[in-house]
This record gives sequence, C-alpha cells and structure tokens, in this order.
Amino acid sequence: MGRLISTLLLGTSVLLGQTNLSLPHWLVPYPGATAATSASPTLVESAYTAAAEPEDVSKHYAKLFTANGLTFTSDSDGIGTSIRVSAPECEVLIQIHERSSGSGVRVSCASKEVAAQSGSASALPANGSAYAPGSRRAGSGYHLKSAEEIKQYNEERAQEIQAKREAFEREGNARMQQYDKPVYPQSQTPLSQNFAANAAAAHYRDDAPPLVWPSWLVAVNGGHLSEPSRSSRGPESSLSRKYQTNIPMTELQQFYKQRLADNGFTLRRSYLAAGSTSTGVKQNADGEVEGDRSDGAGTNPPTTTVKVSFSRSYLNEPISVWISVSVRGSFGR
Repeated sequence: MGRLISTLLLGTSVLLGQTNLSLPHWLVPYPGATAATSASPTLVESAYTAAAEPEDVSKHYAKLFTANGLTFTSDSDGIGTSIRVSAPECEVLIQIHERSSGSGVRVSCASKEVAAQSGSASALPANGSAYAPGSRRAGSGYHLKSAEEIKQYNEERAQEIQAKREAFEREGNARMQQYDKPVYPQSQTPLSQNFAANAAAAHYRDDAPPLVWPSWLVAVNGGHLSEPSRSSRGPESSLSRKYQTNIPMTELQQFYKQRLADNGFTLRRSYLAAGSTSTGVKQNADGEVEGDRSDGAGTNPPTTTVKVSFSRSYLNEPISVWISVSVRGSFGR
C-alpha cells in the first residue's frame, strides 16, 4: 500500500512540474476568427467559428501544412470534415462542421506520448506517408479525401445532376414535338354512301297547320288576354298571350287539362310545385300543362302544341299565366 501511494505522489509531482502543451506557432485560425484555447501538459484544444464555408477553412489548413512540409489526410463523413497530421510538436486533429453562421472549427493537438499510448487514430501510418487519392486504409471501410478531392467530387456530382436534368428535358421535348406537326383530318366516307345513292336527307316539310289562336283557349272566368305575340324558332312558329288571375293553381291546372282533352289534344306534361316563405309558410308557386295534337298521319305528322304555364313569386300575389300555341310541319325524307 505504501509503495502505491508513493508511486502516485511521484507521478503527481512529475505532472506538476510539466508545462502546458501549446499549439505550433504556425497553426493559426482562419483569418478573422478568434479562438478559445484550453491546454494541459498532454493536450491543447482550440475552438472558434469562422465566417466562411467549410471548404474554404479546409483550404486554409491545407496551405499551412503544405507550407510546413507536412503531409495530411482528410476525411468527410457527411456531417463534417476531419483533417489529421503528424506535426513535430504534436499529433493534430482538426474537425470542421458547417453552421448557419459559417463553420465551426475545433483544433486538437495531443502530445506524442499520449498519442502513442492511446493508439490515436490521428497518427500517420507506420511508413509515415499519406494515403494516395482513391486509396483505402486496410480495414478502415472508408476513403480518406483531401479538401481538393471533396471539392472535385462535389463539382462532378453537380455536373452529373445537371446532365441528367438536361437529358430528361431533351427526351420530354422530343416526345412533345409530335404534337407540333400540322394535323389534317382524314377524309371520311360521306354519309350518303351508307344509304341509297339518291336518298334525300330528312327535313321538316312546309305543311304545318295554320297558326291561329283557338277560340276555346281562353282565360279562366272570362279574364282578359293580352294581344298575341308571334315568334319563330327553327321549324316551329308560335303565338303567345298572358294574363293574371287569383284563381287557385289547382283550378287553373284542371281547367286547361279539360280544355285540351275536349279539343283532341294528348296531354304530354302536367305538374304543380309549392314554394315556402322564410317563416315556413307553403303555397303553390308554379305549374304547367302541355299537350299536342297531330293534324295528319305518319310517324312525324304536322303538329299543334299548346302550353300553359302559371307562377307567382310572393305569398298571396296574383298568378301570372302564359299561354302559347305553336305549329310545325311534318318531318321526314
């Protein structure tokens, strides 16, 4: 026990008698940066932030090593860059990481004795030579690159990406060029060739019934009809009249349905629809009665059509009634 205590005291006295390790005088920070340094007899560390890209910081240290005749190795792990060199004063490890304000830099310098005892990875290989570009350390599993190699790799990668983008754009343009060519519709077989050679096209004939207002088509309870208004649309010509009444819509509907039936018209359409106010009061709001009469034989003979529409927009207001009579000729070849 006494021997152990004396040994520890002796070791402590030796350490107390040593001076702190210092960085080589030529190993200066990146220009414009101020470093914070801590030192012990076996290790000195310096840290600072440089207002520069990691690539520029790596070039700064590469110039320092070259100027002092030192061979260094550089490795990038995707997060940052580590530079190692065996200087006469100590074993140097420089770690550079990108930051929003530039680059974070930590410089470590370990004594030769500590590096030898710990088997520090910062020491160079036994032959004292650096790794050649493109070579691999035996069993390391990764490739050590210099700052220049990293720059070259990034430039080549950027060129490769740009080349692929340009190739993609060329292929896309080539595919779309086919749609720049003039397009001329191909001739089609005339429809007449699908039928008899001299077959005439179907059309409306000029045999429509006379357009006159029927005497039985009157307003309910002898109301006054407006003067007839004449209009034409395609093969159809029509007369229309209107009036207002307070007769309930159900009675209007039944009145005109009966008039159409009594005069030989076939009922084609009849409906009533209710509307409601904002307070939920419901009242019949619109309706319609429509019928037609054929004035000849055949599939599409001359036809007369009568249509009666009625509607109101507000609660309890008079009902507006529109009546139209239209005629058209037969349709065929």
